[in-house]
Amino acid sequence: MPTDSRPLILGLDTGGTHTDAVVYDPGPGRVLAMAKALTTHHELSLGLINALKAISILAWPGGLAAIGRVNLSTTLATNAVAEGLGGRIGLVLIGYEAGQATTDGLTRDLDRARPISIKGGHDYYGRPLAPLDLETLGSEVKKIDPEVEAWAVSGFFSVKNPQHELEAASLIKSLSAAPVTMGRDLTGQLDAVRRAATAALNAGLVLIINRLLDAVKTALEELDLQARLMVARGDGSLVSEDWARARPIETLVSGPAAGLVGARELTRGLMGPGPADLWVMDVGGTTTDLAYLDQGRPAISRDGAQVGQWRTMIEAVDTRTRGLGGDSLVTVDRTGRLTLGPRRVLPLCRLAAQWPEVEKILERAVRLPLSPEQATCFFVPGAPPGPGLSETEALILKGLNQRTPYPLAELVRTLALTRGHFGGLKTLSHPAVLPAAFTPTDAMAVLGLFNGAPVEASILAAACLAKTLRTSPEEFCRRILDEFGRLLAEEVITQACHLSGLTLPEGVFHESGLLGQALGRRAPSIIDIACQIKAPLVLMGAPAAGLAPWLDKHLGTRLVIPPAFDVASAVGAAGAPIQLRRLVELHTLPGFSGYRLFLPDRVLESADPEELVTAANRLMADHLRELIHLAGAEKAEIEGERVDRRVTLRDGSRLFLGATLTFTARAVS
Repeated sequence: MPTDSRPLILGLDTGGTHTDAVVYDPGPGRVLAMAKALTTHHELSLGLINALKAISILAWPGGLAAIGRVNLSTTLATNAVAEGLGGRIGLVLIGYEAGQATTDGLTRDLDRARPISIKGGHDYYGRPLAPLDLETLGSEVKKIDPEVEAWAVSGFFSVKNPQHELEAASLIKSLSAAPVTMGRDLTGQLDAVRRAATAALNAGLVLIINRLLDAVKTALEELDLQARLMVARGDGSLVSEDWARARPIETLVSGPAAGLVGARELTRGLMGPGPADLWVMDVGGTTTDLAYLDQGRPAISRDGAQVGQWRTMIEAVDTRTRGLGGDSLVTVDRTGRLTLGPRRVLPLCRLAAQWPEVEKILERAVRLPLSPEQATCFFVPGAPPGPGLSETEALILKGLNQRTPYPLAELVRTLALTRGHFGGLKTLSHPAVLPAAFTPTDAMAVLGLFNGAPVEASILAAACLAKTLRTSPEEFCRRILDEFGRLLAEEVITQACHLSGLTLPEGVFHESGLLGQALGRRAPSIIDIACQIKAPLVLMGAPAAGLAPWLDKHLGTRLVIPPAFDVASAVGAAGAPIQLRRLVELHTLPGFSGYRLFLPDRVLESADPEELVTAANRLMADHLRELIHLAGAEKAEIEGERVDRRVTLRDGSRLFLGATLTFTARAVS
C-alpha cells in the first residue's frame, strides 16, 4: 500500500503522438510504474486503453485497487489552437463598433468562426450602450446553426455588466443544441477583442475536450477502474471533469504546465541541494513548449496563455509554445528551403508499421513524374468528421472509406479529372483528415536515432525529397535535425529575452542578422558569435534524446535529460494541486462621486471604498468555496491580497483611484 496510507494517483497525459501513464505515490512523491502508447486520433479511447493495459500488467503495492484518483493533462487543446484545427463556431459580438473585430484581426485570424454582430453592449460603468437586438440574433442563429459545432458570445464590457451576454446565450440555447460559451465566464479582464477571441477558442475546443474525457471514461471502465477523474489546467492546478468540459480553454498548455511540475520532481537531486533555476523544454509530436523555473517556481503569465499567434486571457504558466515537434510536416520548396511545421502529420515510419503496403506504394510513386509532396504523402482517418468539411476534405474521406491509407497521388489524379488543381496540404484544415508525410521523426529513423518503427518507408521518402537539394538522404536528414535544433535555440533565446524585459528587433534571426549568425545560419569569416543561457536546460518528450546533440550545437548551455524524461507531464499531472484564483476590481465613479465594485455576479456601489472591500472579502470567500467545490475540492483555505492604485497630487497628498483584490482558494486535505 502507499507509504502514508493515502491513495495512489494515476497520472495520464494525452499528447498529439503519445499517451503516457504513471502510477504515483503522493507521500514521498515517487513514480511506481510508467507506460506509453500511441495516441489514436480516430478513436482516442483505444490509445488510452493501450496505455492503461500496458501499465496494469506492471506491479506496485496494492495494484489497481490502491488508485484513488486519475489526473489527466493533455496537449490536445494546445495542438488544436496551434494548428488552427478547432471546431467551427458561431461568434456573437454584442455592441462592438463597426469594423472593430476586422480591424483588430479577430474575424480574419479566427477563420473557423462565423461572426454575427448585433446591437447592445455596455460602457465602462456597466450602462447599456443600446437595447439588445434579439430579433436579429434569432434570425442569424437559425440561419448558420447547421454549419457550426458550438457558439461563443462576447458582449462589449460584459465584465462590467453581463446582462446582454446572459440574454443572448439564453436565446441561442433555446434555438440550438450546440454548447454555448460566454466570455464573462472565462475572464474578468478588460480588452473586448481578446475576450471575444478567448470565448471563440473555448467554444471551438468544447467538442475536442469532451471527446477526450469521454474516451478516458471509456478506458477506465474497460479496466473496471473506479476513481475520480481530474484535469490539469494551464496554471498547473487541477479541476474536476465537469469544470474542464465547460471551460476547455483552461486546459491550454495543460501538458506543459504539468511537465514543469514533473520536471521539477524528476530533477530533484540532479541539480544539487535546494530548488534550482531551470529552463524546461518539452518536445512533443505536435508542439514544443518552453518555460523557466525560478528557484523551482514557474512564473504565471498575467497576460494569458499564448499559443502560436494567440494571446488568450486565460491565466497559465508563462510558457512559449511553438507548432514544432517530432511529427511536424517537413516541406522543401523549389529553392531548397526547408520548412518544419506547424502542421502535424503522421510520420511515414509509423504509417508503415500499421500498413506495410505503404512501402510498396512509395517504391512505385517515387519512380513516377510526381512532385515530392505528391509522391510521399498519404491520408488516414483523424478525428470523427463534423461540420465544415471542404469539397477536397470530403473527397479524401470518401477515399478513406474505400482504402486506408489513401495516397495523395491518387487524390491529385481524381481532382484533375473532377475539380481541377490541388492547392497542397496547407489547404486542408479539418481534423478529420490526417496527412501522413515525412517528419523529423522519419529523419531520426533514417539516421538510427529512432527505433520504434520500420525505417524503409522513411528511407524511400528521404531519397525522393533529397533530390530537390541534390544531396544524399542521410545529409538531407541531418539538415532537418540541424534546422530543428536551430529553431529550438531561437525559442530559448526569444523567451529568455522576453523574461529579461528585452525586445528583439525584427529579423534578428535572419541569416544576415546577428543572432542568425550566432546560430550558424551563416558562419562569419573573421569573428565568432555565440549565444549562451546561464541556467541548465531540461529536455523532455519522446524526441528529446535524439535532438539533444543538434540543440547543443546551437545553444551553449548544460543540457539535462532526467529519468522518465518522456513521461514528465504524466508525473506532473499526478502531483498537481487543486486551487483557483480570481481577481476583483474596485473603481471610482465619474467625478469621484463614489466607488463601484465589480464582482462575478453583481455590481456594488458605495461612497466608502472600505465598505466595498469588506463586502468583497465576505462574498468572494463564499464564491470561491463554491467554485473550488465544483473544481473538485472538499475543503479549502481562502487567501486575499490587495493592491491599491493611488496618484500623488501637487500638494503631496495621495488620491485613491481604486484597487485590485486577488483571492486564492487552495484545497486542503
